[in-house]
Formats: sequence, C-alpha cells, structure tokens
Amino acid sequence: MEKEKIYKNLAENIGLENFKIIDKKNQRIKNIFQKTLTVVISSLSITGMVFAKDISTKIYDNIYGGGNGFGKAISEGYVEKTDMEDEVSDSSILNEETGEMIEDFDTKIKVEEFVMDDFSLSMTLDITLSDKIKDIVNVKDIWDINFPDFVIYDEDYNVLHCGYGRTYEDFCKEKNIKANEDDKFYGSGLYGNIIEKNGNHVKKTFNIYISEPYYPKSKKINLDLSRIRIEDEVEGTWGEEDIVIKGDWKISVDVPEKMYNRTSIAYKQKSTSNNEFNVTDVTVYDTGTFLTLEFPTKQEKLIAPTTPEIEFFNSLPEDDELQTTDILNYIYRDLKKTPEYIEYMKKNFSVWEDFNKYLTNENGEKFDVTLSNRENGGGSIDENGKYTYNAMFDLTKYDITDEITLHVNYHGREAEILLEKAEVK
Repeated sequence: MEKEKIYKNLAENIGLENFKIIDKKNQRIKNIFQKTLTVVISSLSITGMVFAKDISTKIYDNIYGGGNGFGKAISEGYVEKTDMEDEVSDSSILNEETGEMIEDFDTKIKVEEFVMDDFSLSMTLDITLSDKIKDIVNVKDIWDINFPDFVIYDEDYNVLHCGYGRTYEDFCKEKNIKANEDDKFYGSGLYGNIIEKNGNHVKKTFNIYISEPYYPKSKKINLDLSRIRIEDEVEGTWGEEDIVIKGDWKISVDVPEKMYNRTSIAYKQKSTSNNEFNVTDVTVYDTGTFLTLEFPTKQEKLIAPTTPEIEFFNSLPEDDELQTTDILNYIYRDLKKTPEYIEYMKKNFSVWEDFNKYLTNENGEKFDVTLSNRENGGGSIDENGKYTYNAMFDLTKYDITDEITLHVNYHGREAEILLEKAEVK
C-alpha cells in the first residue's frame, strides 16, 4: 500500500487528527521507550509475555535505584569516586519559546562517581551554573535537567547511549568513523534523578541500562554534549518555557580495573526435588544473580482481544513513521476499558500470582527477587503452557557459596533446586 493510502486509511480508521498535537514531554522520551513497548505489546499477543511487578519489598537505598544487589556491590566498594577537574565551556542561554539569547556563561560539568557492570552504567554528574545565571534561573526552583544530545561512548567508539536530539549516524559523521549499528551501537534506556541542589550546584544521577547484549569491558568512558535543558517547577522570569544552555562539553573518565576486568560466575543445576521445575541458566554478577526457570503452568492459551484499528496498525511496516507509541497507546485506550479486555488481563495475570521464590546460600542467608536494570520478574508462556521465568535476585558475588538453592512455591507446587558453581566467565 502506498504511503498516501496508508495515511488515508489510518485517518479514517483511528482519526489521524488526534496525533497532530503531541505533548512535548512525551515526544522527548518516546525514543527511549518506543522499541521496548512495541516488543512487549507484540509478545503479549503471541505468548502472553508480561514483565510483572515482582520485586522485593525491601529496596536498598542507593542513589541509582538498582536494588539490593546493586547496593550490596556499592557497599563492598564496587563504585568509582573520581577526582577529576570540571569541564568548563563558554556557553549561552536560550529561551526556546522566545528565541532570546544571552551570551558569556561559564557552565561546568564533572563526573563525581560511577558504577559500570554488564547491564548498567550509572553516574552522578555535578553541574555548576555560572553566577551570571542566577538572575535567569533560580537553582532551588529547577525541576529537572536533561541533556538532549548526550552521547556516551568508549575508547573503541562503542556508543552506549545517544540522546533523543542526536542520532548514532550523526555521531559517526562527527567523529569521521564508519557507522556499524549492529556491533557498535547499544540501544540503552536511560533514567535519572536530581539528588542535590545547593548554591550553584545541581547533582543528577543517570542510569543507562540494557538487557542484552552485555556492555563492552570499556577502559575509558567519554561524554559529549552541547545542550543542557533546564525545566523550572515554578513560573519565574522566563515563565514555564524550557531554558537551554548551549556550549561544548567533552568529558573522559578512566574505568577502574575492577570494572573493566569484571567477571561473572556460572552455576548449573545439580538436582531438583520436583522434575517439573528446572533451572536452565544462572549467572552471578557483582550486582546480582540472573536466573531462568522453566516449568509447566497448565494454563490454556489465551487469545488477546483486538479491534480493526489494532489490526490495521499491526499491518503497517515496522519502519513506518506511523508506528509510534502515541498511536499505539491511542488505539489501545478504548480497548482496555472493555469487559473482554479486562477479563483477558485478569486471566493473563493469574499465571503470575501465588508464585513465591528465593535463593539461599550455604550460610542460610536468604536472597529475594530485586529491582534490576534488566527486564525482570516476568517471562513468557509458549503454546504448550511452558512458563520461562527470568529474574534478578539480590545474591551477589560477595555472598556466594559453592552451592546455592532456589526455593519455589507456585500455586502450591513446591520445588527445591540445588545449584553448584560451574565456571568463571
């Protein structure tokens, strides 16, 4: 179907006018979550996959929010506190709504500390605003700070993150290198929080994360950015519009040997008290233990309700510009209110209920499912009802013994699975 016909058909089916005004903040974060959301929705219609809110109730209080295992690693010294100088850039401030520009600001940025493992790169950035900026931006009123064209890459030009205002291809042109998205670009997610506002300083933690493949064992992390976007939580001199500081900041930090020489420890199943339950993969990292468990659910295959609008959307090519999160959410909005969909979801989620599991080591210590940067605490069910469950537990390399045990109770069906240390990866 030609593009013009696709537009016409979509407009007739779901009202394209609804997407001409898109919320600015949603547009900013869409690039991070669009691919993930599409995968999850597609998987739901095929296998019933969900990522349940299946995490420990005791969440370790570390600034990166990586969960108990992440916090354990930090408490054991798996964190790097840098002693670097501020990166200073002559910069200007722009009100994007009015176009007003003021020159000659010195804005400083430095990495204060960071943690890197196979699945995440977490760091705290200290941003120092110029004294001249105080009449324009009151630091205590800053609601958020973001870097639209933030690029994080290593010494081999592996790109770990690209901001929504910059593409991987643009970065490669700037650096005069060949684009190789399959091997060199990692589709990372990103979230962050401001943790301190003091004087001219704003400190913000950033956590970029990935499920697969693993991050490379980088020895140097580089950060390039040319824009700092500031959002006020109160109406001030510049109103509620975004303020952008423009400059040129290039920051490099050395990764410590304990992080670039990181290893993981594989375990294998030694025995199970219930042959229906079997562990197919278990690996212990500095920040937690990732485990895959397979067993039958004895649940009938569920067919998700649909609508003509959803069927039409699914018929579009994957790279079509209409394949957006905004449209996807819109066409599912009314369906989710129907009795058929509510009943479908009730049956679908019943498979995740009444499912208790935890690990113990030979010292009798107990380790729960924890928060993780990976897709965690859920899984998929195939056409035969076999449940493949994936989760990160807060057992770390600092807690391991030669054998560990997985304890499972699923709808009254119990199993104890003994795992033994196999190899160092």
